[in-house]
Amino acid sequence: MNLTSLKLALRIARRDALRAKGRSALVLAMIALPVIGVAGADVVYRSAQLDPGERVARVMGTADALISYPAPGSAVQQAPFADDGTRYVPSGADQASTPEVAKSLRTDPAALITSLLPAGSRLVPAAPGPEATASSRDGLFATATGEADLTGSLWSGRLNVVRGHAPNAPFQAAVTQDFLNQSGLSLGSTTTLKGLEKQPYTLTAVVEYPGDLSKVALIGRPGEVITPLKDAQPAPKDFAAAVADPGDTIDVPAWLVQLPAGDSLDWNKVQEFNRYGYTVTSRSVALNPPPRSAVPYYRFQFTLPGSGFTAVVVATVAGMALLETALLAGPAFAVGARRSRRQLALVAAAGGDRSQVGAVVLGAGVVLGTVGAAAGVLLGTGLVAVLRPWFEQTAGSRFGHLDLHPLDLLGIAVVGLVTALLAAVLPAVQAARQDVVQSLRGTTRVKPAGRRITLLGALMVLAGAATALLGASVAQANRLVLGSYDARTLAVFGGSVTAELGLLLCTPMLVSLLGRLAHHLPLGPRLALRDSARHRGRTAPAVAAMMAAVAGAVAVGVYTTSSDAQAKAEYRAAAPSGAVTLSLTNDDPTVPRMRTTVEEQLPGLGQRADIAQVTYAFCDQCSSDVTFKPDTPGQQNRGLPRVLAGDATALHNLFGLHDPAAEAALAGGKAVVFDPGYIKDGKVTLVLLGAIGAPVQPGQSVQPSQHEVSLDALLVDNPVEAAYGTGLVSPATVEQLHLQLRSAKSVWLPAAAPTEKDQQRATAAVNGINASAELDVERGFQSKSDLVTLALTGFAVLVVLGAAGIATGLAAADSRPDQATLAAVGAPPRIRRTLAGLQCGLIAVVGAVLGTLSGYVPAVALRRARDLAYSGSQGVHTPILTPWSLILLVVLVLPLVAGLVAAATTSSRIPLGRRAS
Repeated sequence: MNLTSLKLALRIARRDALRAKGRSALVLAMIALPVIGVAGADVVYRSAQLDPGERVARVMGTADALISYPAPGSAVQQAPFADDGTRYVPSGADQASTPEVAKSLRTDPAALITSLLPAGSRLVPAAPGPEATASSRDGLFATATGEADLTGSLWSGRLNVVRGHAPNAPFQAAVTQDFLNQSGLSLGSTTTLKGLEKQPYTLTAVVEYPGDLSKVALIGRPGEVITPLKDAQPAPKDFAAAVADPGDTIDVPAWLVQLPAGDSLDWNKVQEFNRYGYTVTSRSVALNPPPRSAVPYYRFQFTLPGSGFTAVVVATVAGMALLETALLAGPAFAVGARRSRRQLALVAAAGGDRSQVGAVVLGAGVVLGTVGAAAGVLLGTGLVAVLRPWFEQTAGSRFGHLDLHPLDLLGIAVVGLVTALLAAVLPAVQAARQDVVQSLRGTTRVKPAGRRITLLGALMVLAGAATALLGASVAQANRLVLGSYDARTLAVFGGSVTAELGLLLCTPMLVSLLGRLAHHLPLGPRLALRDSARHRGRTAPAVAAMMAAVAGAVAVGVYTTSSDAQAKAEYRAAAPSGAVTLSLTNDDPTVPRMRTTVEEQLPGLGQRADIAQVTYAFCDQCSSDVTFKPDTPGQQNRGLPRVLAGDATALHNLFGLHDPAAEAALAGGKAVVFDPGYIKDGKVTLVLLGAIGAPVQPGQSVQPSQHEVSLDALLVDNPVEAAYGTGLVSPATVEQLHLQLRSAKSVWLPAAAPTEKDQQRATAAVNGINASAELDVERGFQSKSDLVTLALTGFAVLVVLGAAGIATGLAAADSRPDQATLAAVGAPPRIRRTLAGLQCGLIAVVGAVLGTLSGYVPAVALRRARDLAYSGSQGVHTPILTPWSLILLVVLVLPLVAGLVAAATTSSRIPLGRRAS
């Protein structure tokens, strides 16, 4: 075909697109929507990738360097950006510490850093403060703390004031927006920190961490938060309490460095600091990094688990989205080809060959694909610019800048154009093969469904599913096979696409088989089913559109539901759902008062269970926690769980167990054990640790370092109760064994869990008595897939209704002569509505069923690939759950709604046919 013919085809396609504005708008929307999504995702991804200058500002503000001391006693190796990786280089057991490490251990860190920096350098402490509990409008809540002088520009970029004024007077503080949201406070309000209740802080500014927008934090002036909080923390009363809770966070000293004008820290200086155990992120090094060969850390880099899984997901999702777009747009081009049958036949009758006839339909793909792709890129970019604050807040991080990569956007537009061409290929081939005489007469010759095509489709389904599922399990994940794609990626992607295409090839035969059921149905459904089966050329594309859309929704639904189920299985609750727990660190005279306060603040809690930790006093003022011993040495890696003491109420509230036999055994002096790995021959072994590492004073009598006590036990083999603890003994049994008790917690199990506001109020009241007490409510596993399921449901509704419009348009294009015949023989006007609704419902049901089957293949394969990527090949369990609510909706409810909508929007007037000559 020459250039003149191509121009003619494009001109005809453009004229046809302008004439059929509704159909053209539908095609443009189908092409532009995925392009909008991909272009927007590209802009968001590129904008979230910070350039070196933006990263430097996030790390150190306007300072020249950030120095940290993460591992005293060992040298370190680091990447130019310390956050990109740090490797500790400890001295061997038979090696002496290096002179630098030895000096760092005996020298004050700030003094050592100052001696290594150029004269005149300034150090500003930048370590985060301890986690604290702050007062809110309703009670107390947890918050991070820190200190910073925000009146200058040193912290700008690392910590920004966004509202109010920087604290400039004693005991003024800045807080993040999430602090205000959780506390119910506002600027000008005051808050207190637990342990520092006598000194309130006035909130004068809202600040944000650009890299962590959801952070809950209070930032005070230097010297007014961190040191007072550490001084206010209660010291442990005995050895057991000291080792029981070493702390939730590691205090890593850090300093911002301001150098004299003209000075900088080069890579050699950074490595000098590394030899002393300090990590340094230097502005000059970050902006001008050394070659990789000069960075020792890179010699020991390793691949993080799951790094290859991202490529599998991206390739599979992108490929399925491309196929889905082509299948969705294909029926719209088929509508155009059907409505233009006479025009295309005239082109052939005037001397046009098959390639020229097909080029007219392909020209529609070029015209509409170009416009749709260009509009999608522009709209995607514009939406990101308009919705930038929402994207940043959702991601929890500010963009560096709105970053547009022209080559990326051009490539996305080209993919959109190619997708439109792929969607137009099959209608173009069908148009080129149509009989000219029949097209001019307005008649169609029905061909039987090809058995070879159906057999090929069935084989493709089996081969594709096997390739995706087996490839996800056995294919090599890190060996590149094609370009930047490894064998596992190609197997999952190729297998999923092949299986969906195979189902597509089986569609005509399936529709034909359904047509054989027509003689069992009343007139309206019989006509609809036979018409759909006879005109498989228009029914199959509409079914394919439905199948593609439902397959995508089901694939994401199965994946998210299964992932959610796995997360729920891995969730470890501390107590039965709804239980209220008052945790105590040590025995205290205020314990009875705190228990009474909880019951007053939260009425209706029910009976209280007091739980104690069994301890072993091995010397004066020295004790250790008693633990259970596994029944075989090979199970030592299961841990040594602590022995708890309580009565029958503890069985009810802490373990959710109501068992008369267990209650009788507990009262009879036996241990009640929930894990068979700790019981043998009806007995458990209690481990009593002595003076290993304990601060024993001269003259104290010390018991043996370790000995064991055997105790009769009853096994309650129930994994649910085992999740809350290994076993329980009665206080009387502890006394008989000459062991001691230390109050651990009190547990209530109300009929309904208290609200978060009630919990905050009760926590504030308890902490007013004892600042070290903690009040928790076990709220169980919180599912994160509800929003995804809701979004999928909305997407499925839109696609099914869109497919209803496509099916109605296709039916109207092909069935005008049949409807005219029906009118001529006296059919009532409502028959047109009946046919449209039933045909649309049939297409929706068949497409939904096939889409459901097709969607399982990529979902199961991706779940398997994820588990192998993160867990390796040993002992991998991949739970697969079905989102029944979503599937029932798309298979049953939505086809019914689609049929009703199609019937309601179809005109009852039957068009008169033109007499064929």
